[in-house]
Amino acid sequence: MTVDPLAARRGAVAGDLAAGSSATVALHYLPWRTLLELRAATAEDGSRADTGGLESVLGLRLPPPGTVSGVGELLAVWLGPGWWLLDAPDTGEAAFEPDLVHRLRDVGRRSSAVDVSAGFAVLELAGPSASAVLAHGCSIDLHPQAFGPGRSARTMLAKAQVVLAQTDDVPTYRIWVRSSFARYLVAWLVDAATEYVAGPSEAT
Repeated sequence: MTVDPLAARRGAVAGDLAAGSSATVALHYLPWRTLLELRAATAEDGSRADTGGLESVLGLRLPPPGTVSGVGELLAVWLGPGWWLLDAPDTGEAAFEPDLVHRLRDVGRRSSAVDVSAGFAVLELAGPSASAVLAHGCSIDLHPQAFGPGRSARTMLAKAQVVLAQTDDVPTYRIWVRSSFARYLVAWLVDAATEYVAGPSEAT
């Protein structure tokens, strides 16, 4: 059984963590995700891997460098040449059926699909002030013209290595962090969001 790295920090509303307010920024923990690292061999000249078979199995287009794609509740994030992170909710049954994993591994000349669910915690930061909170500890330019919906990056956030993706124009950011850094990063995000507790309409 996978250990929930943030079980002690979860609020009364499943997954919600005390940070900011609904008018400014909200931090959510997304427990029990199923995560796969998908790899496909690239050509010797470094050109993009042939992903047609993998995409057919998954039912989505694997994203190019620096982006994220999705269909339904399945997200795919580019991590490197021929390398993606797949993220889907665990609804009580396996989000990725064993047969699907085997089919992913068998497609193409060389590909692999490895379950890394136990190694990561998944967070979401959303609201008008979300990018401002992230800017306290992330060097990426999060201006909409530089990093908008559909963009992703492997980066450092508050000295923790994360995968960061913007999934909509709210904006909402999905954050994947190593389980061993999850409690630290949540504490940092909650602290960084304290100045956004009251929105303009809530200020006294």
